[in-house]
Amino acid sequence: MGRDEHWEEIALFDGFFLSFITFLIAGRAGYVLLHMSEVGTFYRILAFLAYPGLNVTVGIVSTMIFVFLFARSHGWHSWKVADAYVVTLSLILTIGGLGGLLNGSNPGRESTWGLLYPGETMAKIPVDVWILLWSIITFAIVSRVRKNFRFYSWYKGEASMAQDGLASLVFALFVGIYYLVLGFIGQVIWKVGIVPGQFLIGTLIIIASFILINRRVGRRDDSMWGKLKQAQINFMQWLRKRRR
Repeated sequence: MGRDEHWEEIALFDGFFLSFITFLIAGRAGYVLLHMSEVGTFYRILAFLAYPGLNVTVGIVSTMIFVFLFARSHGWHSWKVADAYVVTLSLILTIGGLGGLLNGSNPGRESTWGLLYPGETMAKIPVDVWILLWSIITFAIVSRVRKNFRFYSWYKGEASMAQDGLASLVFALFVGIYYLVLGFIGQVIWKVGIVPGQFLIGTLIIIASFILINRRVGRRDDSMWGKLKQAQINFMQWLRKRRR
């Protein structure tokens, strides 16, 4: 995807490698902070293979921040980078979801239906199955949106060219759906009244995603600033064609 955008290959490799390192360090730090009583000693913190543990959410958020800063330092279009990033991330989550299902590491609430996990006496809702299905569906839709968003008339609107970023916002929308469902089937960590925290987070992410998608729908801007911005876009398109 980086080649299609004419990003420097060495910088792409550096960014991918450093993102992976960022995920490992931040994910490990997040796990240690949340499980200090289990980790205990400084040796166990560093003994990553002997005493494994990663906080995936902390790792992903930290990596997103790093990728954004890395893209800005190289002058890459932030929304284009974000669209490529979420396609890659959803594919990685699909592979991770399959691993989680085989590992059986994420049982949900106790239920009259579900799977009997090793070491458990009652059946639990298999959150691993939900994660895998969500990852597959998200990857299929987000990758398709990234390829075809320029042809969506509802998104392009009155503008001459559809704006990048729709794939990223669709991914955020699916993240909201993920947490929304998790509020019903996952372990409840905290509540606001009677509402599970995951459900509340999912609802807020979905609302924010719809608002941002609506803001990026193409609308003709006849102001002087809008005309200058459109002229810049047209010039960049012409320049890319010349390079090809």
